[in-house]
Amino acid sequence: MSITERIEALLAATDPFNLLTEAQRTETVAFVSTRMFKEGDLILEQGIDTHKALYIVESGLVRLLDAQQQRLIEMCGEGTHFGSYGLVEGGILPYEARAVEPTVCALIDAKQFWKLLQENAAFKGYFDENVKRFIRTRETERDAAGAYLLFDTTLGDLLHQPPVTCSPSATIRTVARAMRDYETETVVVVKDALPMGLVTEGDIATRVVAEGRSAEDPVTELITRPPVALNAEARLFEAIQVMMQHRIRRVMVMGEANREGDRRLAGIITAQDVSHFRGLDPVATVERTEKAQSIEELAAIRNESTRRLLRLHQQGVHAQDLLDVITELDDQLKARLFFLVERDLREAEPDAASPLPWVWLAFGTPGRRECALTTWQSNGLVYVDPADAAEAEHAAAWFALLVDHIEDAFQRCHFFSHEDGIVAFAEPFRQPLAAWQAAYRQWTEGAEPVASRRAAPCFDFRPLYGHIALADTLRDTVRTALAAPSSNGTPRASLIRLLMDEATSVKPPLTMFGRRFATSEGGLHLRDRGLQPIVGMARALALDLHQTRRTSTFSRLRLVADEVPDLAAEARSLADAFATLVDVHLRTQMRAVEVGERPSDMIDPEALSKSQQNLLKEALRTMGEVQESLRQRYNLR
Repeated sequence: MSITERIEALLAATDPFNLLTEAQRTETVAFVSTRMFKEGDLILEQGIDTHKALYIVESGLVRLLDAQQQRLIEMCGEGTHFGSYGLVEGGILPYEARAVEPTVCALIDAKQFWKLLQENAAFKGYFDENVKRFIRTRETERDAAGAYLLFDTTLGDLLHQPPVTCSPSATIRTVARAMRDYETETVVVVKDALPMGLVTEGDIATRVVAEGRSAEDPVTELITRPPVALNAEARLFEAIQVMMQHRIRRVMVMGEANREGDRRLAGIITAQDVSHFRGLDPVATVERTEKAQSIEELAAIRNESTRRLLRLHQQGVHAQDLLDVITELDDQLKARLFFLVERDLREAEPDAASPLPWVWLAFGTPGRRECALTTWQSNGLVYVDPADAAEAEHAAAWFALLVDHIEDAFQRCHFFSHEDGIVAFAEPFRQPLAAWQAAYRQWTEGAEPVASRRAAPCFDFRPLYGHIALADTLRDTVRTALAAPSSNGTPRASLIRLLMDEATSVKPPLTMFGRRFATSEGGLHLRDRGLQPIVGMARALALDLHQTRRTSTFSRLRLVADEVPDLAAEARSLADAFATLVDVHLRTQMRAVEVGERPSDMIDPEALSKSQQNLLKEALRTMGEVQESLRQRYNLR
């Protein structure tokens, strides 16, 4: 392969150069040179103010270090880049770059880099966000080894041996012998070069030996779920997320695509392959959660989980991804909590079986998958409509008993109810399906503004445990109510206007000219003064599109950007501002936990660096600008 072809392939495979047009990449090749560095070579000196190129690591490893404070910034492996901060921001470089091992870098000339920023909005947006992320996390102590493993290691890099496979016609005995001969605990069933599923030693022990099944039965009878697969280019962090979400310990890895775009099975990644994190990674936490046998054990797991989250934060996990991890851990723990509460109730009272199918709904912050370290719980319980008065009385009494036990378990696990009273522990939020449907229709009508405003978090609902079909029915009810005309025959805009008015009335905590923070005693309440207004705007915009399935603020804003062209710019800038606020919020809470303090929603802006303060002000100004734009759009006084 020629040098030109090598550089073309590197650019095509490197973010964000893969966002460029083919013509732009071809033009850029002419402005690329390559340099080799020996182990220990200084590539960029800290403090320089002349920035000549962007560096892409073709091979090797580069360490970015704040040499003055001896603080690790980043480890840059193959396919990553560095030097963009100086090119975009100018001024002195706040770190040095040094080769950890023999390294080859491709250098893109600064003038061509700036030209691409002007010509390609997506390319520019990537580097703008990259600089903002650097500023947000500049003072965070980084676990560079962990970050390198999480984000710079692909699943293909972790594969050590090809998978052991069998055909669908193989017998259980044949598969068991293959496990013995190849010293493996997993065999993949493959048809037409594609995986159908996998069989483990545990399957044979529990579903063949224990049940007395014949070893001559086809192995396909042991497949219980379709395979979960990722491509070889996926990062290790993606595998961790998939394992958590699907509650699995193995992910199949598909090799590189051939000319026709087809992929073949390349191997399997297991939870043990993230051994660097055993005892600290969220997959291990989920495994412990599923095996917990008491509420006390769950409480201990939740107390320890903060240390795992701090480790991920130090490894450079982005705010949105960290919210997903926190929420997933909480969801899994709550699901186990509900199971244990039901089990304990049945053991205490053998006749105390659930009289009707039910589902637990998460509202508000948990419903939006935006749980930080201090998240108040808003929730509700929906059950199937009773057949008669006697069944209704029995169901009401039983579910009151169930929720009483759940509330006690929540308190022991430090899940605290929100002061707004939207909790299943309160009878109005523990009702049969028909009552919930009537309530949502009334809230959507907007005829009682106080009730509709108070119920705003209820439009963020997600089912956590029980009969999910009940939640789907409720979603259909809300969607129909949003699309229906109001009682006077006009389009139903009352709820949307109420919610938008609420969200745009909380002004950014900045002085008149936006130069200083408007703080109260104790600092700035970031949730009430920054996060919640953006949450409210995103909620109102999504409901205006009759969208009830997307509940997270990020996903709602992406929806608006895709579906409403004249709001696309506002939605994207609002998402960017929300990311900044979430990052500041989480980082402040993490820092409090690290020094043994109780995390809160209050921040001290003066404790941030000047660049971080400027970034926070920019996010709050953006929030205010979008608020004004939406007030005009919805004709709010």
